[in-house]
Amino acid sequence: MDWITNRRLCGALGAGLAVFVVGIVAVIGMVVFNTPTVAAQLVLIGVAGVLDLVAAFENPVTARIDWFRLGGAANVALGLALPVGVLGWGSSGAGGELLVAVTAVGGITLAAIGLDLAVYAGAHIYERPLDADDGGRSTTD
Repeated sequence: MDWITNRRLCGALGAGLAVFVVGIVAVIGMVVFNTPTVAAQLVLIGVAGVLDLVAAFENPVTARIDWFRLGGAANVALGLALPVGVLGWGSSGAGGELLVAVTAVGGITLAAIGLDLAVYAGAHIYERPLDADDGGRSTTD
């Protein structure tokens, strides 16, 4: 029943991401959307949060789409958000370029994990795909 724990953790992460985005907008205001890279990053983080929240519970969406595929799509959105936000800071000198490179590698890695979950049901991450013989309830996740 570890899949239940992973599914609920997906929901906790989604709630945290959604609260983060709402908190940023509440504290700073809508002016955060004046900068395109910050706006794109907040939208991607918000999308990741919503997808994780939807994936965490039984609902009409998860009746049609496996929860781990929605969680994978959330990982892709979150992975894309990492380097997008840094792009707005500019790369002044070697430190800026290193920051962009490191966040790009981290974001690409997270997006790759999400892509594996969304497309291949985690076949490259777990011992067996999450949709193998048990409707997405793998004991290895």
